[in-house]
Amino acid sequence: MKKIFFACLVLFLTSCERLLEEVPTDRLSQENFYQSKDDLIAALNAVYSQVRGANSYGTNYPAQLNGMTDYCISRGTQIPVSEFQGLDGTNIARTDAVWRDLYQSINSANIVIQVTPNVASVSEADKNTIVAEARFLRAFNYYNLVRNYGGVPLRTAPIFEVSQTRGKRASVEEVYKLIIEDLQFAENSLPKTVSAGQAGRPTQGAAKLLLASVYLTRENWAGARDKADEVIKSGVYSLVEVKTSDDFEKLFGADLATTPEEVFYIKYARITGQGWGYPSYQHPADGPYTTGVRAHFTLPTLPLIRNWSDKDLRKDYNLYSSYTNRSGRLTTFPAAEPICFRKFRDLPANPAGNDFPVLRYAEALLIYAEAASQANGGPTAQALEALNKVHRRAYGYLSTTTSPVDFSLAGLSAASFRDLVMTERAYEFMMEASRWYDLKRLGTTKLKEVIKTARGKDVKDTHLMWPIPKQEMDNNPDLSASDQNPGY
Repeated sequence: MKKIFFACLVLFLTSCERLLEEVPTDRLSQENFYQSKDDLIAALNAVYSQVRGANSYGTNYPAQLNGMTDYCISRGTQIPVSEFQGLDGTNIARTDAVWRDLYQSINSANIVIQVTPNVASVSEADKNTIVAEARFLRAFNYYNLVRNYGGVPLRTAPIFEVSQTRGKRASVEEVYKLIIEDLQFAENSLPKTVSAGQAGRPTQGAAKLLLASVYLTRENWAGARDKADEVIKSGVYSLVEVKTSDDFEKLFGADLATTPEEVFYIKYARITGQGWGYPSYQHPADGPYTTGVRAHFTLPTLPLIRNWSDKDLRKDYNLYSSYTNRSGRLTTFPAAEPICFRKFRDLPANPAGNDFPVLRYAEALLIYAEAASQANGGPTAQALEALNKVHRRAYGYLSTTTSPVDFSLAGLSAASFRDLVMTERAYEFMMEASRWYDLKRLGTTKLKEVIKTARGKDVKDTHLMWPIPKQEMDNNPDLSASDQNPGY
């Protein structure tokens, strides 16, 4: 059965009356509840609940991020996201929900981290693995927070009531310090691999690759290069080879349990209440794929779309301008919104079973390519080869063998090579909620230039960060009005 781990998670989440009845949430006697490894695993599974939910990776989070790019335009209530002038009340409510769910997940992780050492019946090795998984997830959540809100309150102990919600706004540097410490612990204590039935749980490779991403964001080029290289040299992962555009279903398809390219994915399943909501944003209500609301579209005039080679198999896989509706009639999208995205697709009768690919092997290769070049002051042969592997695969060539579409080192500077990598990342990770982060990594000036060129929009500084929720400002006595992000 597809995604056994989260099928088990469903059973846990729907049979937690015992947990809710026996564990008071207003005092630390909760610690006495955890008596076995199974109890700790159940608590660990709960950390994923908010990450997978509609307010986080389930729908809102990727929808907001994809709409803030140079190739994707939002429709409906998310139009302000794509105007780059700051968020309106409707979309602030969505980012408030992201904040709430990320912190709830952090709180669940903190419970696991706190109680696990005191469970006498569990071996020290198992304790380390459980704590490492919780610390990985805590780091993952804080990484999402710091990139969208800047410095945030650091909470490393459980909170059981609103009166305990406090904490000064930490600096960006302090948040990253905790993230790096958590990930360093995780990479030393997580298993190298997990069984197919546990797909979705983080491994050493996931901790290393997330750490490489953190280093890349912090412009620690040597650190990013080395961590990505450790993932590459581990031998655990490989690119999924393709010959046709439809072969990318072997990488993103809704029927898949896992692939050789998966490093860390948010897992979903074709089970009511456990499907992935975001694919509905990509498709129309009457189309052949996941029943949707068509919340995103693109234009053939946008530079990345206009310059995308038809020979790149990712183009046909990602984009479509017409479809046969459920009555058998050929339908084209409106002239003002002529192209939609179809990377994530499932049959309309099912909750979407696609997984969200947070970290995959192509990321390791492209982080290595960029970081190795930046650290060296220009591209190396190894950096070029890492880039070419992803590029070859995109055109249907074997990734490990030279091809007619290979880039050459001739005439490439550090800056021009980085541009190649950034373009490759845009195509490779299209609609995977990473483009906005990539543009932010290039600096505010470059980000604004890219958006202005592509969309004709002037990006307000207000749009660069999401607002700290009013509820947090009201309930946290350690925050003042001056702690709010500019413009909100």
